[in-house]
Amino acid sequence: MSEHRYHYLPVSDFTMKWGAYVTGLGLAVYQPGDVYPPPAYHPQLYQFDWNRGRTLPEFQMLLITTGQGSFESLATGEIPIKANSAFFLFPGVWHRYRPGSSTGWTERWLSFNGEYFHRLMNLHVITPDNPVLNIPSPQPLVQRFDKLLEKINARPSRNSVLWSLSAMGLLAETMEQTEDDSFFSNLESGFEAPASDDPLVSKAVEMIWTYSHRILSVDKLTRQLRTPRRTLDRRFREVLGRTVLEEINRCRLTRAKRLLTETTLPMKTVAFLAGFTDAERMRVVFLNQEKVTPTDYRRSQQASGLKTFSP
Repeated sequence: MSEHRYHYLPVSDFTMKWGAYVTGLGLAVYQPGDVYPPPAYHPQLYQFDWNRGRTLPEFQMLLITTGQGSFESLATGEIPIKANSAFFLFPGVWHRYRPGSSTGWTERWLSFNGEYFHRLMNLHVITPDNPVLNIPSPQPLVQRFDKLLEKINARPSRNSVLWSLSAMGLLAETMEQTEDDSFFSNLESGFEAPASDDPLVSKAVEMIWTYSHRILSVDKLTRQLRTPRRTLDRRFREVLGRTVLEEINRCRLTRAKRLLTETTLPMKTVAFLAGFTDAERMRVVFLNQEKVTPTDYRRSQQASGLKTFSP
């Protein structure tokens, strides 16, 4: 690949209360014959291969500006994807996609979630059975997307309401650019990772949130950053008020809480996707941090009326 950039952003209870929030975004250029998707590039929650496909607990939009390929979901069957098009992925809907082996493609992708988007889906404004949009003039979207990517690239260890609003604007412009008449008929019918000027802490937080699905220990992180553990822990306490290990567990805990709230996946699967070594380790962290088991946490979220999505 000639270019590949992506970030996964911290998401917390407070972030989820915004109603619409960004979970990640990226840009990738795949040349003809490239392996797709590349192995072990993304957190396990987002990684997939063509044979197995994937089911997400959130929404995603992909903008394709060069090349061509194919997309398939339970709602659509397999359909071709051409340059200058966008397609949406939906929570709980199995899907898979890939560029053509002889053409490759350029993709920009945005992952997002929140009550606002679930309402749009429930109102059939965006629907799993009509996920592909023709975008005849994608350049304004490319510029807007790249501007948002540039902003997040400068401060990838935080999340922001402004970024979420920018993402909503990008999605709105995507819908506005389409020539799909049926789509237009649908249209008409907590914590936050603190902003830090400490580049070491910012880099460590980014690595934790992007790579904590792998076997990531404090010692491994400090080796990659070439920083003594005592130094990194001290700077984490000064900037964030917690240790490096607490940040790693916080990342995994918030991802597990999202999966428990928004899916009906088994506990072992939730633990694996969130980055815990096993379900028992997830249970210990929940009892320590939330004072409830993961099972009781899921029950409380369901009792509060929050919607879950089954794969």
